[in-house]
Amino acid sequence: MKHLLFLLSISVISTVIISCEEVEYTEIPEEETVTETKRIGFELVQIISMDSILVWANNEILTQEEFDSIQITSGWQKNEPREGMPDYAKFLRSPDAGEDREFTSAEHFGFQWLFNAQIVDSNAELPENEDGLLSGRYIAKYHQVTFNEGRTLSILISPQGEEYVLISRDANRITDIPVIPETWQIEEREINDSITFDLPNPTLNIRAENNQDSWQGPVIL
Repeated sequence: MKHLLFLLSISVISTVIISCEEVEYTEIPEEETVTETKRIGFELVQIISMDSILVWANNEILTQEEFDSIQITSGWQKNEPREGMPDYAKFLRSPDAGEDREFTSAEHFGFQWLFNAQIVDSNAELPENEDGLLSGRYIAKYHQVTFNEGRTLSILISPQGEEYVLISRDANRITDIPVIPETWQIEEREINDSITFDLPNPTLNIRAENNQDSWQGPVIL
């Protein structure tokens, strides 16, 4: 059950315009100052098996109250609302699409949703993580993110030196301080120039169990 409740963090907000099963992206910036209202994404998780979990992101504006009101049925779960870290983000296609700008959209529980990711390994082994402070999932997705110049990025560094960038946080977290194994590191890294990159496909999504911070990669920055 713990594995199912983890599920993932992929929705950094993007706005899409639907035309049947194909959509065009209109990029929407994430919060530009700390005083602005945070943009929060909602996700439904369709559990086919532990290694085939479909993630549906809201494809219309939802309030927390509307999301809370959804009565899910067997085989579905709600992912916790996520706060996106990039300044801009977009999904290039659905995981099952043959080319960019092709998406699978559907109505579930009275709202429109976009299929943007699929968990293909729900229990990825992480090095030197004997106490289970971190959890890992491999996620199939076509996900591009942008961080503006001057941003300070949170980089999780594995004992082998692989780097993962903080992509999202639990919108309802009770602490901003993640707990990680002693042989892992978190580095705060300021960037002088704007950077845009695609996360690997599949992406290794690593979460801190105590506050659900989500680093993804590996990346080379």
